[in-house]
Amino acid sequence: MIASDEITYNNKIGYLSRLVLVAAAVVSFSLYYPLREFHGLVEQSGNVTVANDNTAFYTQISATVDDDEFQREWSKAKNKLCPSGLPSHKKFGPILFDLARDEMGLRKLHYSSITKFFTFMPDRGSVYIMNSTDSSASGSFLHMPIWKCANNDVRKNLRISLDVMDVSLDCRRGKFECWVDAIGGMMNVTRACIVAVVRDPITHFLSGYNEYEIRLNTDDTVNLTLKKRSAPNPLNFERFVFGDEKRFEQFIVDILTSPGDVLEDNLSHMYSMTGILSGLYKAYKRNLDAYLPSIDDLENTYPSFLKETCPHVLPESAFEPWDKEERHHHVSEADALGFRSAANAVWARGGRASRALCVIHAMDYACYDKVPVDDFCKGVYMSEAFTQAIS
Repeated sequence: MIASDEITYNNKIGYLSRLVLVAAAVVSFSLYYPLREFHGLVEQSGNVTVANDNTAFYTQISATVDDDEFQREWSKAKNKLCPSGLPSHKKFGPILFDLARDEMGLRKLHYSSITKFFTFMPDRGSVYIMNSTDSSASGSFLHMPIWKCANNDVRKNLRISLDVMDVSLDCRRGKFECWVDAIGGMMNVTRACIVAVVRDPITHFLSGYNEYEIRLNTDDTVNLTLKKRSAPNPLNFERFVFGDEKRFEQFIVDILTSPGDVLEDNLSHMYSMTGILSGLYKAYKRNLDAYLPSIDDLENTYPSFLKETCPHVLPESAFEPWDKEERHHHVSEADALGFRSAANAVWARGGRASRALCVIHAMDYACYDKVPVDDFCKGVYMSEAFTQAIS
């Protein structure tokens, strides 16, 4: 016979052991939970599946948006998100990411992924021209780069129109001194004509995602940090096959829930286009003189844009239309692996992933207000959740 106090002792030990196991399970689940909380995103036999997202989870969007009413409300939001043309990313970056997580059914987190998303400014790819001796030009010129906004086109065609050997290096050929990758001490931008090219923020993100996937899966020189796996937020989108719409949906979840040290390198191709605005002001207390709001028909629109914006800085040769055959075409445009098609399909469906994309790009639309706000995003920005968060 076992004494009653020994039975009691054994029962207590067993109870405490079960408590420890339960606690361990809770902790383990909580670490993995952010990537599994996507309103039906569950793991079944090692495969991640996504539930149907036809029903709005968070934002209630009207079927139609009155344009006059939208302009009134959007004007208020713009003044808060981008006062005086400068993005208020410190205040509203976390708010926008929290709203996007709500749209996806994710719980709020405290990771720093929003920092790089809103503040990234390329440290290469600029075109800086100064000290021209051409009688038709004087002063200096700076084109600010934004990835996936036709930088290769701009650099290539300025090289041709200005008749310089190679703007990837410090180059001197009589008339001009010019540099690419010149964001640094050699520039005097106090009186420079500073311009940029932007595009619709949503298509910018979709295009950036496509190039990221191509670089990740086809380049021999891929930075190994792109494949970094670290709990509690590994990038899980690679669990899905190429061209699967669920792969892109999971990618958005990963972006919203990954710590800042994962969001780097080629992911910058889809970061907010507003990073150059805060970076330029921080470094030089300057803003853009002007920006071109589209990459369409760039061989005609960019030279005309330069002539209107910087007429006394660049020579007449910079204002001539480009040869259309000289347009740059990235390998990702072929979409051989179906990444862009899948992303486009998810966006066109107008579900929770689309709403989340609208939310995190609100600052882009606010700062670059010459870019028309996407009609679907108008409904998101008119929602009670969005207007209350921004007010």
